[in-house]
Amino acid sequence: MKIITKYIKSLPLVLGVSTFLLFAVSCDSVLDKHDLNVLNEGIWEDEDQAGLYVNNLYNENMPDKYFGNFSQLSDETYSADESYTKLLYGFTTASDINAVTVMHKDKYALIRRINIAIEGLDESSLSDEIKNPLRGQALFFRAWRHWEMAQLYGGIPIVKSVQDPYNDDLNVPRSKATETVDEIVADLDEAITLLPTSWSLTDNLGRINSGAAAAFKGRILLTWASPLFNPGNDQARWQRAYDANKEAIDLLAQMNVPRDLHPNFSTIFTTNVLNNVEAIIYKRFSLAAGSGYVNGWENSVRPPSGGGNGGYAPTWQLISAFPMANGKLTNDAESGYDETYYWQNRDPRFYATVAYNGSEWDMTGREQTNVWTFRNSKELNRVPNSGFYNKKATDPSIAREDISQTNTAWIELRYAEVLLNFAECANEIGSISEALEKVRMIRERAGIESNGNTYGIENGVSQDVLRQIIMVERQVELAFENKRYWDIRRRKLFREDMGDYVKKINGTQRSGFTYSAKSGWNLDIKDESSPFFGYMRIDSALYYGHLDLNDKTSSNQYFLQSDKNLDIYLGLSQDINYLELYDFFAIPTSIIEKSPAVEQTIGWLNGTFDPLAE
Repeated sequence: MKIITKYIKSLPLVLGVSTFLLFAVSCDSVLDKHDLNVLNEGIWEDEDQAGLYVNNLYNENMPDKYFGNFSQLSDETYSADESYTKLLYGFTTASDINAVTVMHKDKYALIRRINIAIEGLDESSLSDEIKNPLRGQALFFRAWRHWEMAQLYGGIPIVKSVQDPYNDDLNVPRSKATETVDEIVADLDEAITLLPTSWSLTDNLGRINSGAAAAFKGRILLTWASPLFNPGNDQARWQRAYDANKEAIDLLAQMNVPRDLHPNFSTIFTTNVLNNVEAIIYKRFSLAAGSGYVNGWENSVRPPSGGGNGGYAPTWQLISAFPMANGKLTNDAESGYDETYYWQNRDPRFYATVAYNGSEWDMTGREQTNVWTFRNSKELNRVPNSGFYNKKATDPSIAREDISQTNTAWIELRYAEVLLNFAECANEIGSISEALEKVRMIRERAGIESNGNTYGIENGVSQDVLRQIIMVERQVELAFENKRYWDIRRRKLFREDMGDYVKKINGTQRSGFTYSAKSGWNLDIKDESSPFFGYMRIDSALYYGHLDLNDKTSSNQYFLQSDKNLDIYLGLSQDINYLELYDFFAIPTSIIEKSPAVEQTIGWLNGTFDPLAE
């Protein structure tokens, strides 16, 4: 049976790490509607057909985490969605074993399809020059899928062979945590040897290369060395993670266009990803590929006056984390931070990430320049729930009518993360000078004041303080990039203080501000002869520029600012209380029932499996 026809071989291939493959639209009628087990084995003897199969693995397995994902499970933003609040407030109990269902037979179905490619290529008579890069890409995706589960469950069933498609049981026992990580890393090690440092053809831009596989390996081993997986602080794990991230940096430097920091932090995500030296693993979007291949982040976060929903509002905790322009942390006595005028003299990344009351935010299709976060007619009397808007990765040039269907790429792993991963590992093995070098590179790019090339971090900084600075750097540099929750997990920051600058999150509450026009200024203008008829009186003050946020007398005249507790659940104030139970989640019922060999995680109902057993 000829599953892949000559017609499909002639279709154009548009990549960008899994990119949204324009190919995938056509692939729907070819691969996706058939049991892949019945694919003619002859496809592995045909370079084009084997390549198309691997292309479809991009479509099925590339990271689908986009801006803001999991931010509600951290101190970045707030959501009343019960799936987040039950975990954050500790309401999920040991019997709620389906609280997290990332492990699912569907994930193993995808792994099975990857294994079909690996086994097919193993038996193929195609030349190694053709087979090796294809196999390397498949190995990367198998590692990706296994790690997706391992970071939440610890030891998991590792499946490296094609299972019987007619048997729904995943009757493979969970591997020990060490075995799990070693198997995942082994796949990536082999992928690194098989993949090129750069792909030669324009149509191949965005494919996984050796540097991307190494960078992902570095991320995994950083987590493996961190307190969640490494409670005994085994230094050998930190050394292994250091070596992996150093290998990634070296390989990324060998690309035809070496990876580096994009020169402008504010345009990292709005620069064409194919020309972005910082992008390592990414997913492209394009309306030309269909409505299913567009990004709606712009619509999610723009203010109502710009046509958006004002979502993913940054918390005061994130606002406070941004350093000052001099590089000092805000709780450093020498920083010069003024909590009343919190927006003054901050790290430039603050202004690229946060829109605060009175700040400037030009965008196409929006009349005014300033953004106001109290109720006023310009914002349709709607306000962000924290008092702040999210500007991360926004593009002011996008037309108002297009903000729900943009081409903004999602960069899953960028060079700044690799540098921070390396810096954290270097610091842990005592190589403070190397760690400082990498953190200062990122701060220099951010636009923090040089101050003798220290960028706010003195040469004599201790390992303990630098550890905290690195975590704050990750918090602000990677804000809303789906990294914060994972950093909090692996460093056990829900329950443990790291030091004076990084405190535990449990026992705290996320907060923001409520802004309101003062009495008199909040009234509607009812004079029909007034050009502001139907607007609020505060609108006229805004129009004429009477409200100057940097002038205390002016700001006190027009509006009030009051603290707002965001952690209100069912009408009651709640402290964050993320339990130790959630360090490793329960195996979902759907897996346990179908797979008798899979043990439940200790601590959960009927649990017997130690997720950290070595």
